[in-house]
Amino acid sequence: MMSASEVELKDYPGLSKRQKAVISINGFLVIVIGSVAGFAWLVSLAGYLELFPLPPIDLAIPETKELWRNAHLGPIMHGMLIILIAAVAPLLKLTKKESMIMVYACITEVWGNVMGFQSAPFTANRGLTPTGSFIDVFSYGTFYIAVVASFTILYLSIIGCYRTIKEEKN
Repeated sequence: MMSASEVELKDYPGLSKRQKAVISINGFLVIVIGSVAGFAWLVSLAGYLELFPLPPIDLAIPETKELWRNAHLGPIMHGMLIILIAAVAPLLKLTKKESMIMVYACITEVWGNVMGFQSAPFTANRGLTPTGSFIDVFSYGTFYIAVVASFTILYLSIIGCYRTIKEEKN
């Protein structure tokens, strides 16, 4: 006969190895995108691109230094966030359905933010409101979707950790 804790573990299998890998690879991919965006930030700060020993190259990049910094650091931070979710997955006691939702939420959150961060330097209002040109609405929409996914991740993480705390207390 199975003990109560064995039944609970069976009911909450958590993220599978494949699910953790899917989350992690998406995290690593957006970190690469953020790293590449760092070059645009560099050119925005310097006003030109210098590749020694070649002469400086004058590039036309929108002069929104703060938004280029965000396009660089935002994907890196959000990529690390979802990689962290995969790393702490053994602490998250989630059902199979919740695990699937967690994977989709992580992917939606990270790519929604990346699209928003990468499009914001080309917007008139930083993607803060759904008004103006298509790129303004696009940036706002991707950030909005990412926020919903972020709260889903937080909710599932809190519930998963709570179940572990409750299980370990017994």
